Amino acid sequence: MSETDLSHLVSALSGADIWHTPAVAGLPAIRMSDGPAGVRGTDWAGPASASFPCGASLGATFDPDLVRQVGEALGREARSKNAHVLLAPTVNLQRTPVGGRNFECFSEDPTHTAAIAVAYIDGVQSRGVACCVKHLVCNDAEFARFEVSVEVSERALREVYLVPFEAAVRAGVRAVMAAYNRLGGTFCSEHEWLLTTVLRDEWGFDGVVISDWYGTRSGIPSLVAGCDLEMPGPTRHRGDAIVAALDDPELGERVGDAVAASFGHLRRLAEWTGAAETDTDEITDNDAATRAVIRRAGAAGAVLLTNDSVAGSPALPISPTVSMALIGPYAEHGRVQGGGSARVTPADPVGALEALRERGYEVTHRVGCRIPRYLPFMTGDFEAVFTDEHANSTTRRMRRLQFVRESFHDDGLLGQIGASITGTLRVDAAGDYRVAMRAVGPVRLSIDGNVVVELDGADRGGSFFGFGSDEVIVVVPLEADRDHRVEVEYPPAPSPGLRGVMVGLAPDTDEDLVPDAVAAAAAADCAVLLVGTDDEWETEGEDRTSLSLPGDQDRLIKAVAAVNERTVVVINAGSPVAMPWLDSVAAVVQLWFPGGELGHVLADVLSGDVEPSGRLPITFPRSLEVTPAAAFHPGDGVVANYGEDVAVGHRWYDREGQDPLFWFGHGLGYTEFSWAAASLDPEQALVGVEVTNTGSRLGHEVVQVYVRGPFGLRFAASRKVAIMPGETQTVQVEVPERAAMVWADDGWERARGPVDVLIGTHAGALDAVGTLING
Repeated sequence: MSETDLSHLVSALSGADIWHTPAVAGLPAIRMSDGPAGVRGTDWAGPASASFPCGASLGATFDPDLVRQVGEALGREARSKNAHVLLAPTVNLQRTPVGGRNFECFSEDPTHTAAIAVAYIDGVQSRGVACCVKHLVCNDAEFARFEVSVEVSERALREVYLVPFEAAVRAGVRAVMAAYNRLGGTFCSEHEWLLTTVLRDEWGFDGVVISDWYGTRSGIPSLVAGCDLEMPGPTRHRGDAIVAALDDPELGERVGDAVAASFGHLRRLAEWTGAAETDTDEITDNDAATRAVIRRAGAAGAVLLTNDSVAGSPALPISPTVSMALIGPYAEHGRVQGGGSARVTPADPVGALEALRERGYEVTHRVGCRIPRYLPFMTGDFEAVFTDEHANSTTRRMRRLQFVRESFHDDGLLGQIGASITGTLRVDAAGDYRVAMRAVGPVRLSIDGNVVVELDGADRGGSFFGFGSDEVIVVVPLEADRDHRVEVEYPPAPSPGLRGVMVGLAPDTDEDLVPDAVAAAAAADCAVLLVGTDDEWETEGEDRTSLSLPGDQDRLIKAVAAVNERTVVVINAGSPVAMPWLDSVAAVVQLWFPGGELGHVLADVLSGDVEPSGRLPITFPRSLEVTPAAAFHPGDGVVANYGEDVAVGHRWYDREGQDPLFWFGHGLGYTEFSWAAASLDPEQALVGVEVTNTGSRLGHEVVQVYVRGPFGLRFAASRKVAIMPGETQTVQVEVPERAAMVWADDGWERARGPVDVLIGTHAGALDAVGTLING
């Protein structure tokens, strides 16, 4: 291929805009969309989407067959948005319990993550939609994610962090996203050993490597390292720089080969997805089949952590004949999803209060406390005039004083973008109000001609995916029943990846809502506390700094438990939380972020119509200080030292002899099981055990197999089964060959020494079955 021909292909190697590749040289445009817990489409304000359980919830199902069905529904949803590539699944690991995107990830364990990821990918790609597995590799926390260099041994990479990506490639995933961070000092988007030596040469990947959004840091180095596509567009690093390099006597041949290879990868992806045959319409596809699988998956991922006896019977399930006090900051609706790029506009979400009353419960609702991380948006009548550096403009009306945009190309604006927002605000009661603002870049807010907040753009906090400032709050007196003039001046400025302003407003009061909730709990037969976090506390761009529930939730739980012995705590969060009240309550359910069917899932589980059959995909610690990465996270922002090496999650607790709050794999149900003595066929590496349901109702058991060798303890495989009352099933679980292998200088090899096979209900309750290998 001539240099002229190659130069014509270069424009295909960078996005045309935020979500599309360009249509060039016979290559149709490829449309991408964020996942993984829904398909948002090309606009944050576009058509609503089906909202699916978060990754941690899917990991908790321990049910690849069900996750495959979820993937199929996601594939259908992607087709409704005319997306060819779904930017999912997230297969980074829950290395620390406070990772900001833990809710997106499936598990702390690489083997379990791989099993769930493969099922997810199989389901999505069965619908002709390509998955882009992300983020390769070690983007396991949000702190300083754009610059930090992860320092980790090759053994830990091979045995832990690369495992899910390798499994995804072996399963035929069509695209891989390179992480923002550096690995050993080199950005992942230009890491030749990672993207070419390992991904392509060793694993045989023939799909497309895509940068994370704004994660391409160079033109030629990223291209020759194996990053096919710079996203988003227009290009910042490629284009003319690569065309010029084709004439370089030293680089030209290598750059030309890379251009041709990357174009070939994109062409195969376009052909596989049928990109040339689809249009650009976007609709909401939230049919009964989709809602049904969301509902099943939500209950299958719900984990019953404790269920004590109250008046001679388990606290759960709860009969609809009893009166219930439903209490919590988001108890009325619940929180269906985490934040950041995983967020969608849910289509017709079902709230908890509505669903419980529909189920026949007599419910009294109280808030109990408030936990918003940011003030609620200011509402009024506003007009925004967006302008660019070329004096082009477009106008929009706003009810809420907030916007976030990654692209203005659809509005005909180019380059540096700014906005002038004017309008009026009215409040019902006179008094002092908290006014808050956060933004990407410099901005000024005035009320009635007085500047109340001004940001210089230098501050970078956790808002806007880490691009924006911290929230700045001031107190402003406002009068009742009159129009207050509001002005926002947001001058055009260079964009680090997006532009946005958010203004909040709330009365300057600190009302204590706990006593009212306690009174309601005391008057009810049972109290259900729906507590947790939300999509601002768990979000892309920053990690949590504590395991504690936000606000007064711990105090609320203790106060309610003191007046109602049948207090059930439902944790609506995507990650572990501290439970200082654990011994005071009758039952605890980990609900995660279960998607748009949250209310029905909760009603199904509390009523006992459906058993919460999940198991923990991450170890719940007693404290943040006693966790595997505690000595190393978050680091100094320059280097992230993975000093725990291969001892991630339950492996570390077992090695250190630490007893966590709840082990990886833990979960109860609404029936009882007995297990006969297990057996091991070492020839076929097959574990067998007879499991009997000794209770009075259908139940689910998860038979978990582990191995212990010179490498320590490892989860090897599991199988989830549904067993009728009185029924006995023989459950067989195959131990994968890799479970007993370690990475040495020359590659994979059998562990040198005996490898014992163990079986149990979680990582802290294991019985020996036999020895698989003697070395």
